[in-house]
Amino acid sequence: MPQGPSLTAFKAVLFDVDGTLVNSMGVFVNGLGDAYERYLGHRPNCETLLSLCGIPLRRQLQMFQEVPPTPEKLEEMVDYAIDRYGVHEGLERTFEESVESLRACHRAGLRTALVTSKNAVELARFLKRFVAADAIHASVCASDVHQPKPHPESAFLACSRLGVEPKEAVMIGDSIFDIRCAREAGVTPVAVGFGASDRATLLAESPAAYFETPADLLGWVQLSLLETSCQERRKTN
Repeated sequence: MPQGPSLTAFKAVLFDVDGTLVNSMGVFVNGLGDAYERYLGHRPNCETLLSLCGIPLRRQLQMFQEVPPTPEKLEEMVDYAIDRYGVHEGLERTFEESVESLRACHRAGLRTALVTSKNAVELARFLKRFVAADAIHASVCASDVHQPKPHPESAFLACSRLGVEPKEAVMIGDSIFDIRCAREAGVTPVAVGFGASDRATLLAESPAAYFETPADLLGWVQLSLLETSCQERRKTN
């Protein structure tokens, strides 16, 4: 059974979105690639594009250019990239066990939040199609903060919106940005290895736990919630 800190020690669970709850790599690579090709005249290779996962879109679209785009041009680029994500939306796949982990936490009474580098428009579109939107108490996106992940502001804001202290929360994500954001906020970081980052990169950040597959993540959640249930039964006996 996968090992990790017991959820009995926490009141809230913060979930990253892309690479953690859904496999959106196809959407990301194709949509962002389309935007670069249109505005820069070339398309970075897949490996380069994947390395940008977790960085807010506005920051991504200012890369690979000698002269930064004007604010007006940047807005145009952002709108175009989001439209292209919509074109490739059918490539998105849900990590079923990750979504069940979210639902299980919600059913058990833990506070749940999404903490994502998507902007407000991207997040709103995602929530309309996300099968477990009803299991989310709050969300924080790049539009909500001055400094997105890996800065701790997103984790602090998520905890505030959930009404918990950072030490009472765990954050699950697939990138070093998630781990660093959580750790700097005093939230317990948990890494998953089925997103954009490889095992060695994630383990080098020393997360409190690492789960290779969505099934491993769900196994940990279920075991932790079973421990919680057993403790509650003991209290009533």
